[in-house]
Amino acid sequence: MLFGFVINPYAGLGINYRMKGSDSIKDVSVSTSYSIDRARSFLLDLEEGIRFYVPSGEMGENAIKERGNMVYDVITNPHPPFTRDDTIEFAKKASEICDLIIFVGGDGTARDIVNGNTEDIPIIGIPAGMKMYSSVFASTPESGASIINRVHRTGNMKIQKGEVLDLNEDLFQQGTLDVKKYAEAFIPLADEVVRDPKNVYSSQDTDMIAEYVLDTMDDSYYVVGTGTTCKMILQKLGFFTNPLGVDLLKDKKLIASDIYPEDFKKYYSEGRVKLILTPTGGQGYILGRGNRQINMDILKFVKKEDLIVISSQQKANDLKALRVDMEGFSEYFHSNYIRVVIGYSDFRIMKLLSS
Repeated sequence: MLFGFVINPYAGLGINYRMKGSDSIKDVSVSTSYSIDRARSFLLDLEEGIRFYVPSGEMGENAIKERGNMVYDVITNPHPPFTRDDTIEFAKKASEICDLIIFVGGDGTARDIVNGNTEDIPIIGIPAGMKMYSSVFASTPESGASIINRVHRTGNMKIQKGEVLDLNEDLFQQGTLDVKKYAEAFIPLADEVVRDPKNVYSSQDTDMIAEYVLDTMDDSYYVVGTGTTCKMILQKLGFFTNPLGVDLLKDKKLIASDIYPEDFKKYYSEGRVKLILTPTGGQGYILGRGNRQINMDILKFVKKEDLIVISSQQKANDLKALRVDMEGFSEYFHSNYIRVVIGYSDFRIMKLLSS
């Protein structure tokens, strides 16, 4: 089996610029590249002897060389500032040589790979973007490595179709989620692939969930995550904030909206901190995707028992498990199960999968 491997060095960098996506980021330093770190995690779990075809430099070759004991050939030579055309060009050449293209990025990168994949060979994404609604991504870099190791060892790869979705990033920055299907792609048939795209659910249960959360609030700080279920809590208090932003409440008053870790530290003085989260529909992520404004810098102020996960019953019914894709979370939260509020004083225990 021959594998193409490419990194979008700008994927995921939006968090550094207080943005909810990375598509418009160009010509910036990749010294703090989130996607390159994710690529390292993926490569570290690979077995030796796998042959790769890669772009030169930061789009692939450097990470492969850093990993060591990998066989590779350079087939394109992009130069910074990198553009989507570099990804498309690589995908075109890789599709003529390889059996599978591995990319590190988000939905925008997936679109570029499909655009250049003239031979329609299978693809697999290593999740590293700000937004990942497509069903072509492994659940974590490590699970992506498991897929590649298995394919490499057996020389066989069963395939299925996955959807490549993307959204209007201008509307996304303003808090409007406009996700559309862009294409379908062949992907490896594997349990490690998160196949379900984001589903849209009715608000039948969210009203009662919000009432319960408000009735049980104390004098703690409340970090309220992204999503319409979380925002119903604020709306009942008369606050209409960006559904894709993270907000801070205290004494049922809005202290700050659309916050990032540095903002939390500015507004927090002392006292208990509780975190309200809701899973993404279809995929089930409560942390690490769609709300990267919440990281371990905030979680270290939150006791494990003060993680409040809320979900409509319909959404919870459709999810096999909840997921977290955040480095350090497993050490913070040791349990494989978590309590979920699904109604007024109504709960469900759900399995929790974390990287």
